[in-house]
Amino acid sequence: MRATMIPAWASLFLAPLVTLAADAAPCRVHVILFVPADVAPPSGYERRMDQIVNYTESFLRRGLERWGHRNVASPFRRSADGHAEVELMRGKEAASHYKPVTVRTEVMDALRRRGRLDGGRQIWWIMVYVGDPPAKFAGFLGGYGQQIGGWSVCQFNTAPGRIDPAEPLGSDFLESLMLKGMIHELGHAFQLPHIGPLNRDKSGNTLMGPTHHHYRRVVPTGERRVYLSEAEAAMLSTHPAFRGVPDDRGQPPKVEVRDMSYAVDSRSGTLVVRGRVRASRRAVYALVADESDARPGEYWTKTYVGKVAPDGSFAVTVSEPSKSNGTLKTWFAFENGALTGDGRGAARDGGIPRAYTYGRRGWSFN
Repeated sequence: MRATMIPAWASLFLAPLVTLAADAAPCRVHVILFVPADVAPPSGYERRMDQIVNYTESFLRRGLERWGHRNVASPFRRSADGHAEVELMRGKEAASHYKPVTVRTEVMDALRRRGRLDGGRQIWWIMVYVGDPPAKFAGFLGGYGQQIGGWSVCQFNTAPGRIDPAEPLGSDFLESLMLKGMIHELGHAFQLPHIGPLNRDKSGNTLMGPTHHHYRRVVPTGERRVYLSEAEAAMLSTHPAFRGVPDDRGQPPKVEVRDMSYAVDSRSGTLVVRGRVRASRRAVYALVADESDARPGEYWTKTYVGKVAPDGSFAVTVSEPSKSNGTLKTWFAFENGALTGDGRGAARDGGIPRAYTYGRRGWSFN
């Protein structure tokens, strides 16, 4: 049986856990409306913000419940009367000055001066208003930083209409608002990688999958549905914001993976990844991404998940491998929300790679 050690430290299981201040705040999503200096704030923006937050929370909660994650906290900050808390922040420059990174930098600098980046990492969902349509903010972006926490920058669109939580993300009005893109970038703030849809789910496109336009180019069915995949839900379920606790992730856990094996089940046409993980934090889920050469693009990366047993053993079935060469990448979701396989990179970037080939006799591992 092939063994993979990634990496091994003599003091692995004596590694101290990250110590937070006693008053560290639970991780929450903070909504910020950013308005450049030469633009007047939109009137009545609170109603549209409520609709955006309500839709997002409903979408995520339904997706989590679909895959058995029912005891999750609300990740959004709300007032006593239930409305989404929104902070209005004025920019220093004209609208033409701003791109996603310049917005993020200015907002984080302001938060840092106010001491808002102290006391535990948070999620910052920054929506930029540059005027009523057809004015448009250029670019959507999301990510995560050890010092600033999760962040996402997107456009705030004031087009008239109502955001109905029952409508699919691909419906005409929600697509015109680019609501999928807004929640997609928030997903990156939660450290979700790009994940493509699985045929077996029969639910349309994935939240972390391609744009509506590119999805319909590959799947020309008029499909409007978007869903939270099982892998996306597994990772979100461990995130501090969905557990209502402070973010104590700090540096990635130190990880040791033993007895890694890769098998081909020719009868079912599937691949199976097995192993045993030990780490300085408890691993809850094992995830395997199939970076197939046949993917239409990186956003289409099919990703699979399996539970990690109390003894650290896991088995993940890749049920829809493409008939092509590629690489499988394995990582873990830990009890504190950390995502890594090699103890260095995050999520798929820190995945343990294993290449495979496809030929006349099917798949084989190099």
